[in-house]
Amino acid sequence: MFFQTGGEIMRNKIQAFWNIRKAKSGLVVAKVSNLLASGFEIDYLAKEFVRINQEVWGTLTKEEYLWTEKRVKKHFNTCPHIIYCAFSNGKMMATLTNIFTTEDLLHRNKSWLEKTGDGYLTTHRPEGDVGFGVDLTVTREAPKKLSDKLVLAAIFDGVIGQGLKAVYLGARIPGYRKNMDMKVEDYVFGKRANGKPLDPELYFYMKDGFEIVEVIPEYMDDPDSLNYGVLIKWSNPLYRTTEALPFLKPLIRFIGKLLFLGSPQRREA
Repeated sequence: MFFQTGGEIMRNKIQAFWNIRKAKSGLVVAKVSNLLASGFEIDYLAKEFVRINQEVWGTLTKEEYLWTEKRVKKHFNTCPHIIYCAFSNGKMMATLTNIFTTEDLLHRNKSWLEKTGDGYLTTHRPEGDVGFGVDLTVTREAPKKLSDKLVLAAIFDGVIGQGLKAVYLGARIPGYRKNMDMKVEDYVFGKRANGKPLDPELYFYMKDGFEIVEVIPEYMDDPDSLNYGVLIKWSNPLYRTTEALPFLKPLIRFIGKLLFLGSPQRREA
């Protein structure tokens, strides 16, 4: 297990923010609510979300987990202010969909389908005090650091800026199939000689300050992970501050918009 003091966790989160922020990649991260307000067509955005999702996951998982235009438009009507996408040279290359919920609901609903209302986000709770990352999809042609920048923008705007306690994700462990001789807990909590997690996908999140919460059997149909998922958590280091000083939340969102959010140059009808 990753044993860290509160100070070490805080320093790691600050360092992760800085490393991603200073990476000059020329990418644009946008919030769906802002895109719709600025004139982007909902049909275009929904088609792009579906294209990216099915391009990446279409051959890896069952149809019940894939986006459809009907599902995505329901998402846009439910919580467009916490759904994000990233563009490179005007082309959408990544999407990130979230909901607000409660820790009780997250622990009560185990599988991905239960946590997400069969993928329609009916489990979204506008007054929830934690977030849940429903889906992060990045195309294979996407530039390096795109996914890091997308996650950072969403954390700053949709977690810290909303005053949430934390954001949770259900991570895959796609390397487990090749290490199935190990107990799943030993694989998830184990480390390499260099201190990194055994699973590369867990490392992607752990380096940005996420912590392992629990291992979930039958999380979703995922042969590489042997159907396991790992619930991970990023705790908001400014939660108590924004609770005591609520006027800081819109200020943080404004700063997040200036630093991390934008709009692509090209618009599609």
